[in-house]
Amino acid sequence: MKINLRCFSTSDLATATDKRVAELKERLKDSPPAAHNFSFSGSGFLIAYHLGVAHALKELGYIQEDSRLAGASGGSIAALAVASNADLHQILDDTKLMAHFGRTVGTWGKLEPGLRKLFYDRFANVDLEHLAKRLAITTHQVWPIRQIIHSVHFESPDDLCDNLIASCYVPFYLSSQAVVKLRGQYHVDGGLLKLVPEIPDHVRVCVFHANMLRRTDYEISPSLDSEFPHPFFHLVRIALFPPEAHVLDDLFHYGRRGAVLWAEKQLEQEKQQ
Repeated sequence: MKINLRCFSTSDLATATDKRVAELKERLKDSPPAAHNFSFSGSGFLIAYHLGVAHALKELGYIQEDSRLAGASGGSIAALAVASNADLHQILDDTKLMAHFGRTVGTWGKLEPGLRKLFYDRFANVDLEHLAKRLAITTHQVWPIRQIIHSVHFESPDDLCDNLIASCYVPFYLSSQAVVKLRGQYHVDGGLLKLVPEIPDHVRVCVFHANMLRRTDYEISPSLDSEFPHPFFHLVRIALFPPEAHVLDDLFHYGRRGAVLWAEKQLEQEKQQ
């Protein structure tokens, strides 16, 4: 499947964001940041925002080799991509392919096979021992006991894929079933009960406006950016109904800018201490 993929560096938004990242990177040269851990919210097609956040955080030095990453739903894909050192631009391109499929064929009940294929294309040979030191995938077990589970050990690539699918399993959306079986129990989307995995010592990243959710603990979100163009309910629509490629590109760069705004806030707080 071929679609037109826009160059990441041609838009005014991309150029301005790249400049801002470069300026902050220069400021951090004399005092590099310590490694931070990050937890990524459920996102659907808003995963492009997560990928932009992660891309900038890696470039600025906040995500390092010993950083831990957690995620629920689409955020679990972002967390896996970062933890396995995948090419985040490639994952964004994959998101565009899934969005194109959704716009042409439909989404509800049809996305699981495509998501599984993309998983094996990108992560079939990932180092599972390395992932155990860095990654937590959050799912919501609904039977036999209802509980939130943060999985950190994966027996095989198939087990990792099954955990990823379970974390993304919005009932009747990913496939035609209400629940998915994982390790003998039944699960649904890891972000349905708690949008962002609540793991200690992890900075929480949310693709929705934290102020609208009244969550001051969601440190990186569109609420940081006074110029972010999408209101809350428009974001909900984008999450579920796949947008055009240029919208995903812009979300990627708004994510990068959100990471810069958060990092600048950290520097200001350090000055005041």
